[in-house]
Amino acid sequence: MLLRQDIDTIKFLQRVKTCHDEVIFETTEGDRLNLMSTLSQYVFCSIAGHPDCWKNSTITCNDENDYQVLADFLYEEKK
Repeated sequence: MLLRQDIDTIKFLQRVKTCHDEVIFETTEGDRLNLMSTLSQYVFCSIAGHPDCWKNSTITCNDENDYQVLADFLYEEKK
């Protein structure tokens, strides 16, 4: 799933904390951040102001139900 461009980063990370399993943010360069980690959340926030880093980056949830938890912040990739 792709991350919407206009999200409130703080609200998104608060919602991530309610997820049951890992939530991974992956850039187009292949960098992966486990958003359950405080350090990864810090890095995520630091790149939030750079739209190029967000464009086409994906969110992967290990628990399928967590996609519903994050649904307000995600959209499906068009193939």
